[in-house]
Amino acid sequence: MDASFYARVGGQPAVTAAVDALYRVVLGDDRLADYFDELDLDHLKGHMVALLSQVLGGPAEYSGRDLRDAHFGLGIVPEHYGLVGAYLLGVLAGLGADDEVLAAVRAILAASAADVVE
Repeated sequence: MDASFYARVGGQPAVTAAVDALYRVVLGDDRLADYFDELDLDHLKGHMVALLSQVLGGPAEYSGRDLRDAHFGLGIVPEHYGLVGAYLLGVLAGLGADDEVLAAVRAILAASAADVVE
């Protein structure tokens, strides 16, 4: 297939829906919710939509801090990073992302772990 992963998942509406669903699940998990206390969730969701869109081959509009700076000092442990990644993959699968898209997201999560986990 020639279409970007971004186009294949449904573009901006699908990425926005995925991010909304992801944060509903993450904030509902007592193991993860504390990481998001006192954060502006609307702002965070906007950054996540832009980042996920770019990662999937959509518009390159992410202008936030790099992953290492954004997560420095949060004390994120590997188990919690893995949970968020699993939730993201589940949300994307639930929205119809195919195996190739999910494999690419898994690879990006693996490559990004060192920048997020302390």
